[in-house]
Amino acid sequence: MESRKKLCAALLLMQNNYLIAAHMLKKQSRRKRELGTSKDALQRDLADIEFKMSREIVDEDSVLYGRVLRMTPEQFHLILEMVRPVMQEQKTPLRNKITPEERLKVTLFYLFTGRMPFRQTKPAYIPTITKILRETIPALYNVLNGDYLPFPTSADEWKQIAADFYDIWGFPNCIGAIDGKHCKTRPMASTGDTNMMLMVIVDAKYRFVYVNVSTDTRIGDADVWLHSDLKYSLDDNSIHVPPPAALPHSYRISPYTLVSDESFPLTEYNMKPYIGKNLTESQQHFNYMLSRSRCVVENAFVMLANRFRVIFSPIKRVPMTFSKIVLTCFCLHNFLREESIRTNINLDIIPNEELQRIVEENFIEQVLDHRTVKSTGHGPQAREGLREYFSKLHFNLDD
Repeated sequence: MESRKKLCAALLLMQNNYLIAAHMLKKQSRRKRELGTSKDALQRDLADIEFKMSREIVDEDSVLYGRVLRMTPEQFHLILEMVRPVMQEQKTPLRNKITPEERLKVTLFYLFTGRMPFRQTKPAYIPTITKILRETIPALYNVLNGDYLPFPTSADEWKQIAADFYDIWGFPNCIGAIDGKHCKTRPMASTGDTNMMLMVIVDAKYRFVYVNVSTDTRIGDADVWLHSDLKYSLDDNSIHVPPPAALPHSYRISPYTLVSDESFPLTEYNMKPYIGKNLTESQQHFNYMLSRSRCVVENAFVMLANRFRVIFSPIKRVPMTFSKIVLTCFCLHNFLREESIRTNINLDIIPNEELQRIVEENFIEQVLDHRTVKSTGHGPQAREGLREYFSKLHFNLDD
């Protein structure tokens, strides 16, 4: 009897172990099927992006390509060839590896739209997409930064910028238009930051030559300027701005300067408009000449806001410094500007009715603090010299 009880107990234990093992195998099999479905779904979504983009392309020269990737097919392949050597095929849980071309398309989609590349990004996709973005964005920056966001450090480079400003906008000895913008960004989950400050210099062809990104938005343009490395570099001329030179068609000697709005101080290397209600005709004409030259920085900001929506969107799913994402956008902007100049294909044309909307939606109007923008050094004297130069030039043209 005792042995029979032991046998029954052993059989029950074996049956129980069998049921447990069967349940675990069934659960494991279900997980494998779900994982396989998830893999297939992500691969299908990647293919869906490819299909949607190819559907927009009528032929290889069509600017309809710009509706998705905001660039021509040739421009996309130029970037791909530059970044391909440093962007090896990514190893993912997918049955098929994600190619450099697919990774670049996903990354550009994210930078241009500010959102993940799928309408409904499932949790299972996020690690793979995040890995793509974490690796591809720095690769883009490292490849493009040296050629497309270089800061001028020689007299010849500054002189070339000045020559372009005079040829295109008629302002002599101008080495760039400077401005600062407080951008309206949506709150980021981890930091709670709602805005950021961009301090930039733009050349005559809407290309950024200097970019400073700050998330401390409690201070204004002038304060950022007063504590910037750029100001110190201009003060001691460690960046080799050329010495004062004769203005075109004149014996008058004038320094090479930036142009800005009234929020910056008037110095020997920065010109700002005359302020007041009772300005003379020559002062008004100087303001006009300065304003038409300074418009390049305003328009460059609008181009940036219109193209790279990621700057004005929440950065939640990409554990990367925000400044690296923003700087990569500046590099891409300059690359596309260079290509637009080279090929005469411009995808940056924005209807006039859209300009004000873009500015209002993305930038914060700053209240000027006159206490921080006092004139210094030979700034007033340099401005007076330019006023007289423009006045005489204007008078001669009227004759």
